[in-house]
Amino acid sequence: MRNHRATLLGPLFATATLALSISSAEAAEKELLDILLGNGAITQEQYDDLLLKETLEEADVAKISFAEGSGLKVSSGDGRYEVEIGGRLHLDYTDHSYDSRMGARPVSGTQVRRARIEINGTLDQNWFYASEFDYAKNKVAIKDMVLGFESNSGAKYIVGHQKQPYSLALEMSSNEMPFVERSVDNALVGALTDRAIGARYENSGNNWFFAGGVFGDTLKEGTTTGDEGWGPSSRFVYSPIVDDHMVLHFGIRAAYREVDLATPTLSISDKTTDFSDLNIVNTGALADAESTTLFGPEIAASFGPLFFTAEHSSAKIARKAGTTLNFSSWHAAASWNITGESRASSYRMNAGEFKGINPLRDFNPSEGAWGAWELSARYAEIDLNDDNLVGGEEHAVSFGLNWIPSRNLRFMADWTRILDTDESNTVRMYAPDMNVFTLRTQWNY
Repeated sequence: MRNHRATLLGPLFATATLALSISSAEAAEKELLDILLGNGAITQEQYDDLLLKETLEEADVAKISFAEGSGLKVSSGDGRYEVEIGGRLHLDYTDHSYDSRMGARPVSGTQVRRARIEINGTLDQNWFYASEFDYAKNKVAIKDMVLGFESNSGAKYIVGHQKQPYSLALEMSSNEMPFVERSVDNALVGALTDRAIGARYENSGNNWFFAGGVFGDTLKEGTTTGDEGWGPSSRFVYSPIVDDHMVLHFGIRAAYREVDLATPTLSISDKTTDFSDLNIVNTGALADAESTTLFGPEIAASFGPLFFTAEHSSAKIARKAGTTLNFSSWHAAASWNITGESRASSYRMNAGEFKGINPLRDFNPSEGAWGAWELSARYAEIDLNDDNLVGGEEHAVSFGLNWIPSRNLRFMADWTRILDTDESNTVRMYAPDMNVFTLRTQWNY
């Protein structure tokens, strides 16, 4: 009799256990749905539909995570759709030491250099979008606003307001450069190939990267009366060595612009800092410019904790009423990661650029970890003198010390000294030996 009762109780116990397990699973699924609804990850309609399902499938559940330690990412369970929200905040303090006989006063003080919100994502796997807005200086500026398609082979087709493919220094994010600001030679490059509305194509292989496109005019500001200029720009990179400890990078770039003569807004000038608005070199308005051509090589290398980079650009500006102007600029820089991090490990062949360094050990004094420390040095020149136009010549050197306690934080100290100019006006006569000191607190996610 006992054996018969045990035989009956066994299935009953198993059935009760299974029912309890199902009930617990259903309760857990409902609790998960309640959390997702409360966080806004699903709508009320989706919530009601999912409650009617017997079991939740992976594709039904949104995944919330931090994308590689940076932005907040929400993705569908099947990975076909993603939204990533990020941002950056750069707070600067700048001070100038200069000769008062210069006749122009550079402004020193504090500013919000960048305050950006970024929203990126994918649509049905192959389609992607990116938007970035800057709220610095109490105004809103669109930095990026693009829609793109990535083929299964890795080729990308991108339309919208975006960076033009010219210059490693410009392609590298301000979050990741070894210096607070790009060097003085960027005044020539940025004036001709800054962000613009256009169409861009990208592709890459194991050791090469190419990007090219056609873009609208980036030369004018404010209201204009003429048609917008346009032109193509491109960049090709070949890297014969790419691994986590060593990268050797060679690049060649070219850009061309047609300039509308009814829109005399092309000018090229530097600024000692973004905050000061003081120009050492300045061409003024080049009202008779018809077209511009920009060309130059770039080279970079990372060997363990050492990083080197150099770029040169030559610009030809064809004028309707005068001879063609020839301008040039270049820089060379080196940095040393004292704590051993390597920029080679952050190199991205599919973008032809170096990303930022991440500490081998995040700052934690109790464990003897001090984050990452980086020393940098840079020399740069720009020459805007040719024919009857005297825009000026400038030579500058910069030194920087960066502390990166974690991948999302940086504290930077930069010193730039103007070594020489052509002394062709009062400002340039007394600009040599000017010192510019900048401190930055930087946070990004």
